[in-house]
Amino acid sequence: MEERSLELKKAGLAIPKVLEQTRLLLPYHLYQAKRDWKQIAGEQIAKYSYILDFKDKQVIIAVMNPVYMNYLFMYKNKIIEEINSYVGHRAIADVRFVKKGKKPVRTVYETLEGEVEDVFPKETVSQVRLDDATVAHICRETAHLPEGLREKVVQLRFAQAKRKKAYELEGFAACPRCGRWMAPGEKECLFCRSEARQALKRQIRSHLDDMPWLSWEALAAYLQVPVTAGDVEQAYNEVRRNLIYTYIEKVYYEYDTAADDFTLAMLITRRVPGEIPPKFIENLVAKYRRKDDHVSSPEP
Repeated sequence: MEERSLELKKAGLAIPKVLEQTRLLLPYHLYQAKRDWKQIAGEQIAKYSYILDFKDKQVIIAVMNPVYMNYLFMYKNKIIEEINSYVGHRAIADVRFVKKGKKPVRTVYETLEGEVEDVFPKETVSQVRLDDATVAHICRETAHLPEGLREKVVQLRFAQAKRKKAYELEGFAACPRCGRWMAPGEKECLFCRSEARQALKRQIRSHLDDMPWLSWEALAAYLQVPVTAGDVEQAYNEVRRNLIYTYIEKVYYEYDTAADDFTLAMLITRRVPGEIPPKFIENLVAKYRRKDDHVSSPEP
């Protein structure tokens, strides 16, 4: 039987152990790496880039300034080393860079440590007064606890109730899908929006893997969305661009196959297989193949 202790400790001290037991410690450390990218990469690099995602031992870094794309590409191994050192585990084996126009808007939510983003006015919490009904409800629910423990739990529940009321007074609302706090005007929290967008991108990627020549209009028909759906079209452009960059990278470092070269040609031209002459593919590959005197990364 698992040994239990009634000793109260700060939640932050217990979180790593709980996450490790549930196999969530590494994802949590990767989340921290995204948050602390400035600390990992340095202020100058972080000013023009950020960690977009982690996928299958690969870190995807968004770069806002194209000049830094080539610069960061030459330091891939260093970036891998720094991230692995930060998370305390060899979680990353490769880096992929993608172009992004701007950093995502920072959303207000409660973190795993129970802390609140700096944009939330903490002074509001201390000014909140709980109504008698809330106080009575908390007291009833904790009445069965031992006296010494009950006092600590009651104070914790009061603090949680005050924080919830403070959020509501500031106009924040709970996400209808997961319950996390959202900034005023948002319909879903950052996490749920991100999850839905990643699911959409996976669906788009699946179609492009099967039919690399698909235009946006053709893909919209497969997805059964109107061609005017700007957010879906943007996702299509991002997935297609990242795929092109991935295949160009293979060509550049000469670990591409004939199938890779053919796929790259279809992605770039949006032509079906029978419309692409072999000579065109040959010239296209030669364009992106690394030259002996060329040390920087190619751009699609």
